[in-house]
Amino acid sequence: MHRDYQLICDFMHYAFLPNESVAKKQAEFYRSILTDDSIPSFDSRSPHSARNLAAKIMRERFEVRGVDQIRLGVSAGYDSRGLLGVALDVLAPENIIAVTQGQPGSHDFDTARRFTAGILPKHYLIQTQPGSYGADKVVERFSKESYPSTLPALAVGSTLPEIDQLYKVSGFLGDAISGKRLNGKILDDWGEAVAAFIRKNEVFRPSTKRVLKSMVPDDYDPYQVLPKDPLLPRDLMSYSDQLDLCYRQHQRIRLSWPPTRQEELHPLELTAVKPERKTITIYDDPRWQKSYLSMPIERRLYQKHYKWMLKENWPEIFRDLVSPDDPRYVRPPVPKDQKARLKHSAATASHANWELLWAQNEEFNEFSRELIHSLGRRNVIYWLDPIELLEEFDKDVLGLGKIIWCLISVELNFRAGRLPIP
Repeated sequence: MHRDYQLICDFMHYAFLPNESVAKKQAEFYRSILTDDSIPSFDSRSPHSARNLAAKIMRERFEVRGVDQIRLGVSAGYDSRGLLGVALDVLAPENIIAVTQGQPGSHDFDTARRFTAGILPKHYLIQTQPGSYGADKVVERFSKESYPSTLPALAVGSTLPEIDQLYKVSGFLGDAISGKRLNGKILDDWGEAVAAFIRKNEVFRPSTKRVLKSMVPDDYDPYQVLPKDPLLPRDLMSYSDQLDLCYRQHQRIRLSWPPTRQEELHPLELTAVKPERKTITIYDDPRWQKSYLSMPIERRLYQKHYKWMLKENWPEIFRDLVSPDDPRYVRPPVPKDQKARLKHSAATASHANWELLWAQNEEFNEFSRELIHSLGRRNVIYWLDPIELLEEFDKDVLGLGKIIWCLISVELNFRAGRLPIP
């Protein structure tokens, strides 16, 4: 396969372009923090030890920026609520303004307020369904990046001018380092770990196979872009963690430490550097990452330690973990019928419901059609016919949302010069 096509296929499989040299550099960073005795970690036997470290990190990051009021992205997920708990250890509730962005009907949007009620006086729900889409503006944003991007799930929607100037506390708290993406398994074979990573990271895989099984051609090999050998010894970092943190987390999600490298500084000195962005995270701190990655992996399976730590420290915010059988917090069961299951999956998506946007948002529909028609005229993606896919979307878009997301993301990256055009 020609290299340009290989890169396009890499993006259409992984939603980013995996880079082994970048992964190796990030792996060496992990080696440095995991073997450096001067970098402290919390005592995993005490939930309060983790809480104290998280509050210390947040307090340090507030002080270096002069922050005394924040906006906090809150969802129904564990990480954002954990960040709320940490923020309440540092600031008074009236200085924390919670914001939930999403689409009505999603689990996040409808549930988030339930967990902040009685705790925060200000929590705004911002509906992102009605929005303004313009290809030129999105291309301009893509052009500013040095790597291909996907159309952000929350690319549209109103904001609140009165809080836009505030620093935003966002990102993860536990997520990958807490064991979320281990799927309850310890893989001792590198080949098995690579195969599992490839399966889990086919980002645009259609929810239904009635139109397409995959967005990439049969002759595409997703293995060729990943290393043949481990990046680090298994006793230092599990094989699954090496792949997830050095590839997906650092290169696609781009929230892994450090966001910008200053090689002359010790990892702990980096925490005092004031960045230009007005976003504050805890997840990327070397002390926090070392604490979880040096923990016995059995304690990270199914996020065992993380969930215990959250429940013990902030029971009022994690009532669902304290009382998991309470019907107020139990997710509705997934329907058995395929069509009903697809509707359920789209409606409960944490981010964007691309199918609902296509069907109900005229601006998004027009925006997407123009991009997909343009992609079809290029005759670059020889294994797919974007124009025929448009006809399928008009017949029944249910289960095809990821295909729409993929096609418009590819065309936007072509226009921004972030993917090659053969």
